[in-house]
Amino acid sequence: MGEHLEEIREAGGDVVAIFQYRAEPTFHFCRKRGVPFDCLGDPEREAYHAVGLERGPAKEYIGPQLAKGFLRAARHGAFAGVPKGDVAQRPGTFVVSPEGTVLYAHYNRDSSDHPPLEEVLGAVRRYAPTA
Repeated sequence: MGEHLEEIREAGGDVVAIFQYRAEPTFHFCRKRGVPFDCLGDPEREAYHAVGLERGPAKEYIGPQLAKGFLRAARHGAFAGVPKGDVAQRPGTFVVSPEGTVLYAHYNRDSSDHPPLEEVLGAVRRYAPTA
């Protein structure tokens, strides 16, 4: 999402990443990688549970489909580090209103499954306040 941050902001949205780690390691992880938006730690995974993100079976985080996703990311210069935390925790992408209502939800099938940017931008544009 970092490479599309300006597009998202121009559409009326913003980006926040929530990680399943404590605040300090999350901060250092994002700073080291030059993440251009806020990164929040959620070691109790309360935000994950609030939106229904569950743990996936082993086939989602061990197997050829994941290797393909990592290779695809590496071609774009994104390299995975040593996994920490609960590797079975499924990630997701959400568009949330300022009031806290989930306006768009993408529940990843595995850690390499990301929603198309146009879907996310479409949701932001649809719900962004008009000036």
